[in-house]
Amino acid sequence: MNDKEKQEQYWESFQIALKLEEEGKELFTKAALSTKSKLARQTFEFLAKEEDKHIAQIKNFYKTLEISDGEDFPDIEPSTAEEKLESFNKKLETIKDEYQITGTDIEAYQMALKVENGSEEYYQERLKSTQNPKLQKFYKWLIEEEKMHSRLIKSCLKFVEDPAEWFRRRKKP
Repeated sequence: MNDKEKQEQYWESFQIALKLEEEGKELFTKAALSTKSKLARQTFEFLAKEEDKHIAQIKNFYKTLEISDGEDFPDIEPSTAEEKLESFNKKLETIKDEYQITGTDIEAYQMALKVENGSEEYYQERLKSTQNPKLQKFYKWLIEEEKMHSRLIKSCLKFVEDPAEWFRRRKKP
């Protein structure tokens, strides 16, 4: 494969990744506006902001590739997914008494989970298809972020479906 073909392949991959992240942002923004509960609104606002960060990273990564004619792959900072998830779960604990369960919230979380899982699957496929260590690192970063989003959404689902069990599990050492 020549350099031009490689660039076209990268461009296509990044275009799909951008589309996935933009669609996720749109879904989360709409969900934040349509949900009734504070928890769901905060969750979807957080996820929409996260998608903005991913969009910026994808654009930056591709821009660097484009400027360097596919020669320079930027490095990416390690994911802070675990810290963000723990911080979010601590916020859940503070709003426990304010939460009212609605079927719409549960449906929105389930849809969000499908979106995040679909993005993760795409990035897994891209990771397997490249031999470039920096590109692999980039896809691993995206995968880690998507996994964190999935875990966050699952945590919210558990919280709304069975708050007592959610708190019991949080208290475990």
